[in-house]
Amino acid sequence: MRIIYFHSDTHSYDKAIYPGVGPAFTKPLSWEARPISQIGQGDCEVAVVDNRLEPGDVEVLKKHLAVPASRRPLLFFRVSDPDMPETANPCVRFIFDCADHPGVHYATTYDPEGPFLAFVTTLKVSRVVHLPYAYDSSRELDTPLSGRRRKIFLSGSNSRILYPLRYALRRKRSRFPWLRPLLFDLKHPGYPEDGKPPRHDITHARFISLASQFTHFFLCGTLHNVELMKYVECAYAGCVPVGVPATSLKATTGRFFQPYTARGFDLARDVFQAMPVLEKRAAGYRAVMRELRSPARIIKDFSAEVRSIERQ
Repeated sequence: MRIIYFHSDTHSYDKAIYPGVGPAFTKPLSWEARPISQIGQGDCEVAVVDNRLEPGDVEVLKKHLAVPASRRPLLFFRVSDPDMPETANPCVRFIFDCADHPGVHYATTYDPEGPFLAFVTTLKVSRVVHLPYAYDSSRELDTPLSGRRRKIFLSGSNSRILYPLRYALRRKRSRFPWLRPLLFDLKHPGYPEDGKPPRHDITHARFISLASQFTHFFLCGTLHNVELMKYVECAYAGCVPVGVPATSLKATTGRFFQPYTARGFDLARDVFQAMPVLEKRAAGYRAVMRELRSPARIIKDFSAEVRSIERQ
């Protein structure tokens, strides 16, 4: 099955704060990536379309979808946010306006939750397949845990609604001074790809490098508890996970987590656990993520789901 990933001709992917969009998303999968302007060449069976669309991309896609479905590859719009169906961006809205169009389906990075799950229940013809973040073993760092600072690496947006657990931990830190030395807090860098000035440049490899200076990594999967890229980035950094495993990972990785109970003393106790115990958890978490999200496994599962659509 020949799969090609199509991305925007003009979007500023070089300013994205993480490698989960555009051509960078396909790097671990070794899929060919092309600009959307080349989608009509007809030399693939499956076209996966990135969701960072600009007006010119939408016009190309409209013309492409006007061609009878029998004369073009199966097309999967990639969905990377549970709240995407509620967007006001007309280019992203186009993705959902194509629902049930012949030959159009959706590839979701996260298990359907929230508004996207509600959207899925309305589909009559289009289908949804899974396409999670692939594990890129080349990004792993092997800094010995024993040489790191015994702290919890905390990062990301401070939205009370979207990230309630992260927000609660930051509030607790501000109220209890004894908790502050246990946390290293990296603020969200902002969204330079949207034309906003960055708050800092600790992204991509720098982000993993910084996280690898600490023993622990705080993880929470938004209000919808989905599998953000941070879940693989924690493994790349070789950290001990604390917080909440994403719903899609709970059965396989839950035993490596110190659950977040809103009790600061539980976090403190975990930070100062015996080093051999922490090393075993960090290594176990990395091994499970490396296998569960291996590129070969993701491609195999994705291809099987696509073939099941072809047989319908």
